[in-house]
Parts: sequence; C-alpha cells; structure tokens
Amino acid sequence: MNNDKEQITSNEKSEDVLADLSKDEHSGEETSSPESSGKKTFTDTDGSDSVNADVAAKPSILRRIILIAAICVFCYSAFMLFQIFWEYKKGNDIYDTIQNQVLDTDTPTSVTLDDEEVEIPFVYDHKQLLSINSEGLGYLYIPSIDVRLPMVQSTDNDFYLTHTFNKTANKNGCLFEDYRITGGLSATNVIIYGHNMHNGSMFGKLSRYDDESFYYTEGHDMFYIYTENKIMQYRIFSAYISEPVSDTYTFNFSTLSGLQDYARSMKALSIYNTGVSVDDVSQVVTLSTCTSDGSKRFIVQGAYVGEALLTY
Repeated sequence: MNNDKEQITSNEKSEDVLADLSKDEHSGEETSSPESSGKKTFTDTDGSDSVNADVAAKPSILRRIILIAAICVFCYSAFMLFQIFWEYKKGNDIYDTIQNQVLDTDTPTSVTLDDEEVEIPFVYDHKQLLSINSEGLGYLYIPSIDVRLPMVQSTDNDFYLTHTFNKTANKNGCLFEDYRITGGLSATNVIIYGHNMHNGSMFGKLSRYDDESFYYTEGHDMFYIYTENKIMQYRIFSAYISEPVSDTYTFNFSTLSGLQDYARSMKALSIYNTGVSVDDVSQVVTLSTCTSDGSKRFIVQGAYVGEALLTY
C-alpha cells in the first residue's frame, strides 16, 4: 500500500508539473484570476497595444521631421533665388543709371557709314563715361540684341569679372578688353569679354547668333563701337563655339596678312556661311562669352567696315 500511495503521490506531482507546464505554454490564452492567485497579471493583449502605439508614433515623428526638412529646403531655395534676383536687379540698375548719364536717348541722330545713312537712337558722351571710370574705352552697341554697354581695359582680366563699370562688386561684371592687347580699340584684334547672364543682360543674348535665320534678319549683321570722337561699324562674319583656350584668342598681329589669314580661319569655323569676305579686313572685333554650362565659349566676330566722326 505504501508503494501504491507513493506511486499515487508521484503521479499527482507529475500531473501538477504537467499542469504548470501547460499553464506556461498557454499563458497568452489563460490567465490566473487575481482573486485566486493574489497577483496581478498582464495579458499579451496589453503588450500588443503598447507596441502598436509605439509603432504608430514613429511614422508620425518621421513625417514631422520630413516636413520640417522640406520647409527648410524650400526656405533656403527661396532665399537663394531672391539673392540671385536681387543681384541681377542691382546690376541692371547700375547700368541703367550709367546709360542715363552717358547716352542721350532723347536726341536720336544719324551718321553715314559705308555710304549708307545709319540711324542712331542716342547721342554718346565720352567725357561723361570717363568721369565715371577712367579705364573706360567706349560704348558697344548691338541693335539686334539691344546691347548698349560701356567697355573697359584694366591691368588684369579678373577684376571686371565681378565688378561693374563703376567698380561696384556685382556678378554682372563689365565688358572688358583683354589687358594684354596693345592699342586698345585700335588693335588688330579687339577681344571683348562679357558674362552670359541668365536674365539676358550683358552678353546673355549673344548666343542668339547661333541661329542663321536670326543673323540674316535685316540689320542683324552689324554692330557699333563708340569712342571719344567717332563711331565704328563692324559686320559680323563668323559665329561659333570655341574652347576656352584656342586660336580665337590670338592678338597683337604684327602684319596685316597675318590678321587676314587669321580672319579667314575664323570664318571657316562659323556655324553658317555669312557670305562676308574677310580677304581685305584691317581689323577684327571678337566678342566672347561663356556657353550655358560654362565649359566652352560662344564667339561672334565682326570685320571693320568704316567709321564716322561724331560732330555733336
């Protein structure tokens, strides 16, 4: 009997252990009654709600961070655009003021150039130009793209990249002749540099000469340079894209034949045939600006046609 009791007791203990194990395995489904156990228990459902709340909160925080970042990027971009616009405006205002001081647009005039009467919509005051900047050379007038801008020649090719004609720091810069050229506007090849501004100012419209039909529009083949007492006329004979360092930037020719050989080779580079002969050319003016991506240069070159004295 004792053995039987011990066996029964052992069996009961085994059943108790199995029952406890069963409770552990099914604890997510069954919980002890607080009244019976005297202990407070928590179901898996309570833990799931807490986890779900945390998961729900994280996307909300992430969305806020993304929204704040987007607002910051927008504000920064708007500020940078405003700065660019304001820089353009300041540059344009400076040149408008200079034009009002140097050009009398209320008094149009006319001159005879290449046996033709040419209407000029303003009177130019060279002394007034020099009173603003003693490094002033003259005024460039390109009717087809409405360029009316002063030119300088300095002691380097850097300063006027970032300064206007009146020496104000501004990204518009100023049109300037290569400082290494001797003779100023009387040189054999006058090379004038200017920025390709995205708002179309300075040489921003020069690239319109990549279009043959634009060139062949009446009057678009000519540009003019004003100096102290005369106006000089140039006929465009070539328009093309050049490398930043190329034969285009050859200057200070010692012989006329050397200049003419140069002009013929430059004409051969033109995007289209202008039909202009440069066999007898005595002077070339080279207008140079950057292409849109800044990697190359857009070039327009004119051959000297003639000049007229300014008698006003």
